[in-house]
Amino acid sequence: MKTTFKISVFVLMFFLTMNVSAQEKEPMKTMPLQISLVTPIGTNGMESWNTINKVSLNYFGAYSGGLNGFEASGFFNVLKSDMKGAQMAGFFNADMGKTVGAQFAGFVNYNHRHLDGAQFAGFVNVVNSQAESFQGAGFVNVTLGDMKGAQFAGFVNTVHGDMNGFQGSGFTNYSQGNHMGQISGFVNTNIGDLKGVQISGFANLNTGAVDGAQIAGFVNITKRLKGVQLGVFNYVDSLENGLPIGVLSIVRNGYRVFELGTTESLYGMVSFKIGTKKFYNILSAGMAVRNDKLLWSYGYGIGTQVAIGAKADLNFEGLVYHVNEDEWQDNKLNLLNKIQVLASWNFSNGMSLFGGPSFNGVVSDLKQGDTQTDNSSIPPYSVWKKTYSNGNQVVLYPGFSMGVRF
Repeated sequence: MKTTFKISVFVLMFFLTMNVSAQEKEPMKTMPLQISLVTPIGTNGMESWNTINKVSLNYFGAYSGGLNGFEASGFFNVLKSDMKGAQMAGFFNADMGKTVGAQFAGFVNYNHRHLDGAQFAGFVNVVNSQAESFQGAGFVNVTLGDMKGAQFAGFVNTVHGDMNGFQGSGFTNYSQGNHMGQISGFVNTNIGDLKGVQISGFANLNTGAVDGAQIAGFVNITKRLKGVQLGVFNYVDSLENGLPIGVLSIVRNGYRVFELGTTESLYGMVSFKIGTKKFYNILSAGMAVRNDKLLWSYGYGIGTQVAIGAKADLNFEGLVYHVNEDEWQDNKLNLLNKIQVLASWNFSNGMSLFGGPSFNGVVSDLKQGDTQTDNSSIPPYSVWKKTYSNGNQVVLYPGFSMGVRF
């Protein structure tokens, strides 16, 4: 079998080298049927590359002028000009003209000028220019011009032009302008505007405007946002009409304020709020001295702001603090959970006074020895307290927050 393969390739390359250039300008003729072992050993002989076949059946492979029908080969099919119909090959199909129809190959499909149809390959599909098609490959799909249609690949899809369609891959998708969406296991990249959705296991990257949604397991990045971002980290250079939702969202023209304040539990508080007024993240820290203990805490929260006047706003917030008592870092359970409603008044350009009620819940497990539980020093008072059989104590009480925002 290996000997047959080597001989066939040698014969093919010899005749292509010696005869194709001399035959290139000869007029094409049409044949209803070609049967061959390998070009030029077949019914079309030395005229194969200047013949358009309606049916072409080849044991090993063929190089023909064109196709207007059906072609099948055990190893390869190569067309010098256009194809209308279908090609099937055990290894690869190559059409150097326009393709209207479908290519099926065990390894590679290639189209040089324009594809209007579909490519299915075990490994890779390549279109050298524009495509209005469907590409399905076990590994990679590549279109070097604009594409209208869909790409599905086990590993990578890439369109080096405008993509008016959908891309789905196991690892990554790339396009230069997308008008439907991308879904991948790891990362999606779009250079230009995206109208649709980007969904990935790790990251979505977009250099233009997103008019739709970015959903990622870790990070979303876009220059302009007109839709929604959902991820652990989100970055927006310019928010036009959208909403990033995540653990940390950075919006260059978004909502960013510092606060200095006090509460009933932690007397000195500093907080940084970042995101948008509709949804922002809160990074906060506080200190107090109670029961001859130094308490210091760090916390995280989320909130939303609603305007109630030209200079007045309401903020609805939820926060969770880990509180250390007389230690630099205590890994024991000692949480302060806070829900608060804050009213603010802008008394100067960029500066506001705020204040409002809160409701607090402390959950702690500060044990001394194996059985005795030492109550948390966080609550200054309580309206409800209970210690459970596992030693965890829950204390509920109302409170307040007040301070200055700038």
